[in-house]
Order: sequence, then structure tokens, then C-alpha cells
Amino acid sequence: MSQHIQNALKRVNFFVIGAAKCGTTTLYARLNAHPEVFLSPLKEPNYHSRVDLDPARFSKAFKANTKLDLTDYFAAPDPLPEMQVGFVREEKDYARLFSGANDTHRVVGECSTSYLWSPSAPAALRAAHPAAKIVVSLRDPIARIYSHYLMARKYGFVKGSVVEAVKADLAHPNPSWGRSELFVELSLYEAQIARWRAHFPDDQLLVLEPGALRKDETWHDLQTWLGLTPRDLSDSAGSGDANTAGLSRFEGLNRFLTASGLKHVLARLVPSGLKQHILGWYYRSDAVPTLTDQERQELAAILEEVSEQ
Repeated sequence: MSQHIQNALKRVNFFVIGAAKCGTTTLYARLNAHPEVFLSPLKEPNYHSRVDLDPARFSKAFKANTKLDLTDYFAAPDPLPEMQVGFVREEKDYARLFSGANDTHRVVGECSTSYLWSPSAPAALRAAHPAAKIVVSLRDPIARIYSHYLMARKYGFVKGSVVEAVKADLAHPNPSWGRSELFVELSLYEAQIARWRAHFPDDQLLVLEPGALRKDETWHDLQTWLGLTPRDLSDSAGSGDANTAGLSRFEGLNRFLTASGLKHVLARLVPSGLKQHILGWYYRSDAVPTLTDQERQELAAILEEVSEQ
């Protein structure tokens, strides 16, 4: 390992590991606005879960709609541009994500939601960064499933009601990150957190219970726990709810464009100034269904059955 890579990785001391659809984007945006924090410009590099994530085996739709080849991204000059998700495989590329950190940054890290789910990530991260502080943000598990479902339906990965989509996902012959949605698996918090507690002591692992991110004291206490100079983060980017829901006006067409990869191609062709206007029309927030009591009961029964297996 070169000295340059060693120096970059030595600074890394913080990770938000999930759970998915539980406020990690808000955590990333608010903390990254703090002058003493440097977070990877690639929000979710998924480097420490790479043993469990094989991009070559991702579903056709996932591969068609996700940037998997990061060659041109890492070929860009510093500072690297912001990007939501990628699957970094090489240590030199991972180290590059932190090249912008300096001595003014007390906290240096990244936010990959696959880490909480990944069986291999706790040991891998412990070996690489044994003193790191780890944050887990939770949400009511059924609300998490429903939010995940709305996102997957918005982007054309699933169809039908939430119960139908969850049952179809549970029947997947080879479930995994990038191959299936893992609707239920990602809401099994207890077993996932137990894996992390087996590798990190309690003073390095902070679990934010459902609703915590909506309380001002949470943000103050989190900054204190991280050794930061506390400041008001409420006006920072990401202070609202990130990743708002919406449904396509043409769901059948939307699923076809997603599965074929044409949506990804078309997105690259549309000028950036026009893209937001098109997306604002294409996805309707007023058509988003709410979770019914019957659906909640059915999802609760499914979650209980799977957790007991």
C-alpha cells in the first residue's frame, strides 16, 4: 500500500451504515455541512460490503439504471463530484474519496446503507478502521418497508400493492443486494445490529431510534458524541425529508423504460436545466397511495414470520 493511500485512509473514522430509507441522506447532508466534517463525495461507495455485493450478478434492471463503471468518475480532477451511489472495489479508488480531507476535519467518513445488511462488512470495517464511530439510524420497520416500496415502484422496479411486491420479493430465487429489493430483510434490525455489536464496543456504536432525527437534541448530542463543535444544522442542506416519494404518470411504460435501460439513456440526453422540469411532471406526488391498516397488519405478520425463521 502506498504512503499516499495509507495517509488518506488513516483519516477515516466515521460511518453511517444504514438502515436504508431511514434518514441516511439527511444525516449525510447535514453533517457534511459542518466545517469539521468531511464525507466522501460518493455518498455510498459500498466498499466494505464488496464481498457480499457482486455487480456482475446484479439484476438486469439494476445494472441498466445504476452507474457501475466508475472509471471516468475517478479520472476526474479533484475535487471529485458528488454522486449518490457506486460500488467501489479497489483500495486506491476508495482512498481517493477522502483525498480532500485535511487536519481541520475531525470527522472523516462515508454513508453506505449496505453495511448494516452485509454479513461481511462488520469484520471488514473493524479490520480497516478499528477506532471508527458507527451510526445506525432506524425507522418503524413497516414504515421503512413502505417507503422502500414507494421508491422501488417510483423507479419501475416493482408493481402491484406493497403486500404483493413484498411477497414477490420474498419469493425471489436468489435474493441479494442489487438482485432483489430485500424489503423484509432490511427491516430485521435486531439481527443486523447484533452483528455489529459483536465487532464494535458500545461506545463506538450509536443507534438512533425511530423519530430521533426529527428532534433538535439528537443533532446536538450526535455532534458532541463525534467530538465536533456543536452548531445549528437545521438550516443545512438536507434539513427536510430527502428522497420524496412520487409515482410515474405511466407506470407500465416506466417499468419498461427501467427494465430496458432506456430511462438511463434518455436521462443522459436531456439537458440538466430541463431535466428537473420533466421529472417534476413525470413523477406525481399527489398520486402516492398511503399505507392502509390492512396492509400494515399483513406486513407486520410477514415481518414476524420471517424474523422467527
